[in-house]
Amino acid sequence: MRKLLILGVFGLWLSHSQSEDTPDVPDFRPAKVEPTTQGAEAPAPTTGKVPDGMKEDYPVEKDENISLNKIYTYLNDSDPRRNPPPPPDNQMMVYEPKYWDHGAILAKDRADRQGNIFVINWQNDGEPADFTVRLDYRQAMSRERVMTKTQDYKNFDGYEKTVLKVTGDDYLRGGVVHSWRISVVRDGKIVAEKKSFIW
Repeated sequence: MRKLLILGVFGLWLSHSQSEDTPDVPDFRPAKVEPTTQGAEAPAPTTGKVPDGMKEDYPVEKDENISLNKIYTYLNDSDPRRNPPPPPDNQMMVYEPKYWDHGAILAKDRADRQGNIFVINWQNDGEPADFTVRLDYRQAMSRERVMTKTQDYKNFDGYEKTVLKVTGDDYLRGGVVHSWRISVVRDGKIVAEKKSFIW
């Protein structure tokens, strides 16, 4: 008798809990949302945006006769936190800092040669003209400010290797170069360019 009473109470409780699990779902429709922009339009994308920190930039007009073949970058810094020492079994990597520091005798001379070095191989297969090889760069401590180094060439054609350096006081104040753009400029127009990944 007791078992029947327990089973009956349990059955009533089970049927009651199942009826609570399936409540009636009200008919729900979301309210109509009015636009809050009041007809405003998104601004049109600007073309030829000037890099942050620069007042103006040259227009790009690529020329197939001008090419940037290879750009080699090297960090000449003896601080192992910024530039780990080369493996001793790789003679080429051991020689590299010695090459860039050649002739530096005093500690000040060595400090003046520390920094980022860019070796730019480029060529002009067209008519001789006046060119400027330009390095625009940002450094770790200068944030978005863009600095520039240039090298001019008069009546130039053929192949050239240009070396531009961010060394000495520039490197000491600004730190490591973290983004750069190298361009060849002729008549106020960029005729060839290459950029770092985060430029």
